[in-house]
Amino acid sequence: MAMHEYSHRSAMNLLSAFIDGIFIVGSVAACDFLLWGGEGRPVFITENLHYKVMAIVFITQITFYYFDLYEVKSFQYRIKMGLQLLEALLVSFIFLCIIYYFVPFLGIGRKIFLFSFVMIFLLTFSWRFFSPWMSKNGLFKERILIVGTGGWAQKIAREILENRQDSFEIVGFVDDKHGKVGENV
Repeated sequence: MAMHEYSHRSAMNLLSAFIDGIFIVGSVAACDFLLWGGEGRPVFITENLHYKVMAIVFITQITFYYFDLYEVKSFQYRIKMGLQLLEALLVSFIFLCIIYYFVPFLGIGRKIFLFSFVMIFLLTFSWRFFSPWMSKNGLFKERILIVGTGGWAQKIAREILENRQDSFEIVGFVDDKHGKVGENV
C-alpha cells in the first residue's frame, strides 16, 4: 500500500470544487425561492430534488474542470478567468439543455435555470476574483524552504517571485555552508 503525500495544489483544487458546489446548489435554491416565494411548485419541493441538483452540479463542475477553472494559478488573470468561466457555463448550459430534452423530469424550469446560471457566474467569479487577495494575505499559501543557496536555488526563488506565484511563500534557504547565512539572493 503506497503512502499518499499531501499536495497543496490538490487541496486547493478540492477546496475550489467544494466552494463551487456550494455556490451552484445555493444559486439554484436562491433562485427557486426568489422566483417562486411561496407560490406554485418550487424545484426544492419536488420528488426529484437530488437528481436535479446532482445533474446541475456534476455537469457544471465537469466543465469547470475541463476549462481549467480549478487551477489556482488561473485565478490571477481575472479577465481570462472570467472569459473561461463564461465559456464553461455556456457549455454547461448547452449540455444541461440537451439532458433536459432527453430526460425532462430533471428540468428545473426555464426561469430558475436562466437566473441560477447568472447567479452561479456572479458567485463563482466573485470568489475567484478575491481569491488571489486571500492568497497574498497568507490564507492559502504553501510555505517553501529551498534547499541550497546556489544558482539553481536562486533561479527557483526568482521564478516564483517574478511569475507571481502567489500561492507560495518562500520562508528561506538552507545550506550546509555557514558563511552563506544571511546573504541576499
